[in-house]
Order: sequence, then C-alpha cells, then structure tokens
Amino acid sequence: MIANTLRESDADFFVMYATSINANFYYATRFKTYDPLTYIFGIDGTEILLVPEMEKRRAERESRVKEIVSLEDIGFKEKLKEFNDAKKAYLEILVSLLKEGRCRRVLVPEELPSFISFELTKHFDVKIARNPFSKLRMVKSSSEIEKIRDTSRAILGVFRWLLENFRFERCEEVRRAIDTKLFAAGYLAENTICSTGKLSADPHEPGSGKIKDHLIIDIFPKSLEHGYHSDFTRTIFLRENNELEEMYSAVVDAQEEALRMIKDGIDAKDVHEKVKEVLSSQGYNTENGEGFIHSTGHGIGLEIHEEPRISNQSVILKKGMVVTVEPGLYYKDVGGVRVEDTVVVRKNGCEVLTTFEKFNRIY
Repeated sequence: MIANTLRESDADFFVMYATSINANFYYATRFKTYDPLTYIFGIDGTEILLVPEMEKRRAERESRVKEIVSLEDIGFKEKLKEFNDAKKAYLEILVSLLKEGRCRRVLVPEELPSFISFELTKHFDVKIARNPFSKLRMVKSSSEIEKIRDTSRAILGVFRWLLENFRFERCEEVRRAIDTKLFAAGYLAENTICSTGKLSADPHEPGSGKIKDHLIIDIFPKSLEHGYHSDFTRTIFLRENNELEEMYSAVVDAQEEALRMIKDGIDAKDVHEKVKEVLSSQGYNTENGEGFIHSTGHGIGLEIHEEPRISNQSVILKKGMVVTVEPGLYYKDVGGVRVEDTVVVRKNGCEVLTTFEKFNRIY
C-alpha cells in the first residue's frame, strides 16, 4: 500500500516524524515513544526507524520496523559538535541518510513539522500528501478487531456496574465514576459524555449539574496496553418523560435499520440516508440545526474518529472495517437522545461488539 502510494506520487521515500500518540506513526512502527522519532519507508522496501542510542535495543525488541538505526550509528554526535545545534545536526544526518538511498523525491504527510519540511525542500523534490497509513488503517486485521473487542468488553462491564449501582445526583459524579472504574481496569476514558436536560441537545456536551429526567452516557476509552478504542452510547431514563422516550424509540428503530443494512460492499451513504428516512417517517425532521444533526457513524481504532465515515458522502464499506452506528435526535427546548454501538463489517452483515439492552430505565 505505501509502496503503491509512493509509486503513484512518483516519490522515492516517505518520511514521518512523530510520537506514538500519532496513530499513523504507531500503526506503522508499533513502537511506543513520547519523544518524536523519524520513520522512513522507501519504494524499494527500505524501512528505517531512526532512534537515540538509548532506545535502540528496545526498538529492536518491540518495533515491527525492518531496520533500527541509532543517531550515533550515523554520526549525530560529530554533527552536533560541528553545528552546536541539535536540530541542525539532526537534519544533516536525515538528509545524508536519504541521499545515501539515492533519493530524489520525498513524500511527506501534512502533519510533518515545518522545520523538517523546509529543510527537505532544499535537497529534494517534496510532495505533501495525506498520510497513506490513514487509508491502510481503515480495514482492521483480526488481531486489531480483538483489541477493539477487548475495549468493548471493558465498557460494557463498567456500564453494567453503573446501572446496578446508580446512586448519583450529578453528571460530574457519573463521569468520575466511569472514568475511575475504567482506569483501574487499564483503560483511559477522556471527556466521557454524561449529559442531561436541555444541555444534551448539543451532541458533544460533556454534561454538568443535577441529573434530570434522562442521561446520555457516551463512553469511548482506549486500552492503556494496546491503544485501541471502542465507542458506546445509551440514553438512560431516570423519570418518566414520554417525549424523550418516543424520540429515543425512533433512534433505536433507525439504528436497527442501519445495522440490518451494513455489510461488505454497501455504500455508507445509503445507510446514512436510511437513518434519515426512518427518523423523518416518525415525524423527526432535521432543520435549523435541530433533529438528526450529525453523521450516522465513523471508523474507530487507534483513534476515536477515523475513516470511514457513515455520512452523506459515498464510501463503500469493506469486510473488516470497524465503525460506529449512532443515530441521535437533538432539540434545544427538549434535549437530546442517542444510541450507539461499535460494529465489525462482515461479508453478509455486521457483528455488534457492544451488545447491550437498548432501553435502560431507572424508575
């Protein structure tokens, strides 16, 4: 895939400089680092991870990159003495390394730091492109799916515990309980949505204050061990509210229609259109920024939001993709409701990784 991207762009090498917080860098190297490193891939199959000497043994043991090269191996200390400038010395050895590979043209991702991009343009023909690993990550391997399944199980366990021990009065208490429970189990949850009342009419409102008739709970942690996310939302009802419950029933109907459609070869746009059709048929139209105001879903993996999107843009879903299906309705004078599951696209349907009761009432 990367070789094809280089060939199509008429480039000799692809250069990335990032930490493992960057999902594309981690996917390419499988090396955890919080200091930025350079990863180089050549059209001839050359693959190099450039690391400090102190990281070489660990990188050789943990990374899946073919060749690990330490800065000291290629004269960083000598260059540092010459220039008395760490960045200048680093750029000198990077340029030399590429020239040794007879590089003429370099492909760089949009997020490459400008100090590297500018230096490369002095020596090579440089083309900026979307990171090719973003497209590679769309279809998950069986091991990646198992990692997302693992995070899904953790979410469901915490959500089940929450329902069985619901004694909370404020949104902040719910969020703290969910995040703490997940962290203790080895998962990092950030910005968990626990939203109530009219504030819940904003889909990404994290929620605050006293819990009213209902509570949208949207949990999307990643594993601290393997880094893969999952995503799950349910709307809990704490007091009877017919208007909100009818809205929620409509989004559950819409989600179930979408889940029936998803399979290898289906156009995601058609799934999104079906969700809109179901909601509209039940009297929930979208206009003036209210109603169903976001996409039906998104890819999930090393990032919480990644390709593909289930939206009004055409994209063919493929076996092995992992996506969310999350219709919702939002009205500023009433509030919002949402249901969401993470699913794997299979040949003749989809597998739900976050199977759980859709209707949860605590009253």
